[in-house]
Formats: sequence, structure tokens, C-alpha cells
Amino acid sequence: MTERTAAVIAAGSQGRVHARGWSSVAGVRLAAIADPIAGAAAELAGEYDGVAAYDDATAMLQELRPEFVSVCTPPSVRLDVVRAAIAAGARAIHAEKPIATSYGDALAMVAEAQDAGVQLTFNLQRRFEPVHRFARSRIVEGAIGDIVSIEGYCPNLPDWGTHIFDLILFYLGDEAPEWVIGQVDVTVNRFVYGAFAETSSLTQVKWPSNINAVVMTGREPQTPVLNLANNTGLIVQGTSGRIESRGSRCLVQRFGADDELFPTPHSTDASTWERGIDPAIFAATAEAIADLVDALDTGREPVLSARRGLAGAELIFATYESSRSRRRVILPLDLTDNPLLDGLAQGFWAPTGEQRSTY
Repeated sequence: MTERTAAVIAAGSQGRVHARGWSSVAGVRLAAIADPIAGAAAELAGEYDGVAAYDDATAMLQELRPEFVSVCTPPSVRLDVVRAAIAAGARAIHAEKPIATSYGDALAMVAEAQDAGVQLTFNLQRRFEPVHRFARSRIVEGAIGDIVSIEGYCPNLPDWGTHIFDLILFYLGDEAPEWVIGQVDVTVNRFVYGAFAETSSLTQVKWPSNINAVVMTGREPQTPVLNLANNTGLIVQGTSGRIESRGSRCLVQRFGADDELFPTPHSTDASTWERGIDPAIFAATAEAIADLVDALDTGREPVLSARRGLAGAELIFATYESSRSRRRVILPLDLTDNPLLDGLAQGFWAPTGEQRSTY
């Protein structure tokens, strides 16, 4: 029987998360880690037995031809790396977010993988976190009646907004929205994972079922320090109650009934985190990886399928386009650029100060 192998490209914090995930999947061997930064791949590979380290991802792909590839690079180079993995014969590619620096790159990534018969998934692993599965189950069970609106808040759109929009779609059963209206402020030169980001923003999304969602970013001027317990969350308003999910906490409040607090299985003490990484992220990513392997073997759609990841990215780029064009944007989105960057080049915004990177 041919050995099934996996490789991780980029050995940063998310590369560490993916490596742990692949090492936990039965029947698949983590074979290699690649990173162009001297010593980075070797350091991470050294934590596992028999894992090779490369400083050239393309050379690694061509030499090993892994069946599974995790792409944890900055978004600016992700399309090229996904293309290299497809060319090397990968059967499944699991990519990080932000998905891409332009909507066109995101569309191209999904289309090229589909044309090649390669299963592409994006690591929006919070769909696997028990707290969000619990929230989704209580919504489906009708605990808060019919959903009226959802409020979301987070530090920025390219990184955390990807999760917030994806969770909103998850809570709503992946119903397709019909339009987006948004406004962004670009006061400072701010980047997340190398991608230019807004300083703050406000987005309204409308669904055919008459549900509205509002998402705001920029909890403080530049949100230089992530306090996940206070800076990210969702509030789902229903006709007979509400659900608040924040970090590993989920509170269900029903009119005329006792509150229900979800007992998280993960530690909420940040001192227990490994190298600054929440154990919930390790656990959820491992589940996501196990799911994509099973999906490839059974022919079903993986939970974190490319189309679902693309749906969340569409809402982010639609927010930027709404702010740039000063109009409501009807979906599906009909553009291929990054309206935030193009608007910046056109002088719509004039950020000041030195470049600031959140990560």
C-alpha cells in the first residue's frame, strides 16, 4: 500500500498548528516542513520524528509529491504556492487565511483547484470548536426562536473578520446573502500577516430571509494587542432570546427561562497556551484535517470546503467595494481586485504614520 504523506509549507504559528494536526491523523505521515526563513523549518521539523526540513517549498513538493499539503504562507504568495502544490500532484490542499489579498486571487485559487480535481479547503477551524457547534445546535433547535439579527465584532476584517463572517454563515446554515453595505476607515498603515488592513470598519449584510448582520472592526485605534476574550464575539438576536458567543464562552438567554452557559472543554487560562496559541485552535484544526482526509476518501464535501471559505471572503471584499464605490453591493460580487488597496492607490484614504503589523 502506498504511504500517504502530508507536508506543511511555512513554519510560523499556523504552520505549527497544522503540523500538530497532521501528526494526529491516523494513516497519514507528516513527511516534511518547508520555510524560506533559515532554520525555521528545521526547528519545527525537529519536534517530530523523521520529518524532513526544506528551505524551498517547490523543491520539496517536486521531490516528495505529498498527497496532502498545508499552505500556511502569507496571503500575498498563497496563490503561487497552491499552484505549485497542484502541479506537484497534491490531492488535497488545506490553506490558511486570510485567503488572498484580492478577490480575483481567491477565485483563481478555487477555480484552478476544482479544474485539477484537487480538494481545496481553508482552515476556518472555528466551525469545529465545541462552543460554536453548541451555539449552532441551539439555533437549529429553536432555543431563541427565529433569528432576527446577528452582531459581530473583531479587530480587523482580513484575519479575524474571516472567522466572524464564516461563523455567521455557519450559524445561518450557509444561506447565501443578497447584499452588503459597508464603510471603512484607513487612518494608519496597518498590516495583518503582511496584508494591508483597515483601521476600523462597519458592515451590514442582508439575507433573503430578512435577517441582518452587522460586523464592526477596530475595537481600539489600532488594536495592537489581541485580547481575544474582549475583542471578538457574536451576538445572535432571536424572537424569543439571544445567544452570545465570545472566546470559549457561550451564553444562551431565553425570555422567561433560566440562562444556559456552555461548559467549555478547553482551558480559558491564557497561561496554559502553547507559544501563545489557544489549545482550542490545535484541537479544532486537528478535527478539520481529519475531516478533509475523510471527505477525500468518501467523496463528500468537507466541512471547510473552498466554496464556504470563498463565501466569507466575498463579504470582506464586498465591504471594501461598498466603501470605495459608496453604494450597496449586490451579491454575487463582480470584481477581481482588492478595493481597499485600489482605493488607497486612488487617494480615497490617506493613512499616516509608520507601518504597523499586528502579527
